[in-house]
Amino acid sequence: MDTEQVYAAFSAAGAALSGAAAVAAVLVARWQTRFARRVALETTHAQRAVERELRLEAQRSEAWTAFLCAADAFAGAVWTLADVAPEHRAEELRRRSEVLTTACSALPMHGPDRVVRQAEALRERCARMEQYAVRRAVVRSALQALLEKWCPGNAEHCESDAHSSAWLAHVLLEGWGDREDDERPDDLAHLEDLIRESGALADADLARLLAVARSPVCWELLAAEPRWLRPRTGYDEARDAFTAAVRDQSRLAQVLDPAELAD
Repeated sequence: MDTEQVYAAFSAAGAALSGAAAVAAVLVARWQTRFARRVALETTHAQRAVERELRLEAQRSEAWTAFLCAADAFAGAVWTLADVAPEHRAEELRRRSEVLTTACSALPMHGPDRVVRQAEALRERCARMEQYAVRRAVVRSALQALLEKWCPGNAEHCESDAHSSAWLAHVLLEGWGDREDDERPDDLAHLEDLIRESGALADADLARLLAVARSPVCWELLAAEPRWLRPRTGYDEARDAFTAAVRDQSRLAQVLDPAELAD
């Protein structure tokens, strides 16, 4: 092989190598592009998954908070229902109850089961309170009206029959649940006379009170002051159980209590 042939052979080999390198470069570039697209796509999917989870978490937190606010509003209405005009008490309680029921019914779609169970337990506790709330308002408003008719001065030297009747009626009404069943009809007539003599209640309010007094079921709940009633209802325990379940599940600490949201 002469020099020209050798040179031609090397030139051909170099050209082949150059072509192979060019093809390799194209393949590498194409692979890098595909890899970059795949990484970008996987990153996008991951971001969307995180965003979706955050949205679900926010929706759960919003639902939990709405339910807890509704439960607290309902309980607050029970504590203060005696301050509402008699003709509006049932409607006020119904409205609060509907809001609470709606908030509770939205929870199962968000889960988890433990939170839903505790929410339903709290709703059931509120339902029990609802059963006697209006009757309690009648009794508490009557007790308050009688209390306001007590003698404003020295009761030992008071000569007002109205003041004395108000005091006696208050004592009798407060302990009404302890009266013997066979004595209650006569005591009821006596209670009516005392209240009329005191002038503490209008005829319509007196009629409501006597209707409740004829069936003194759970009188200790009807007559108790709010500070003594609340522990007896079990509301706080049920509420604490719900917030504990939320605390275990939630990443957003502010949903634990509406008061914390205000902060």
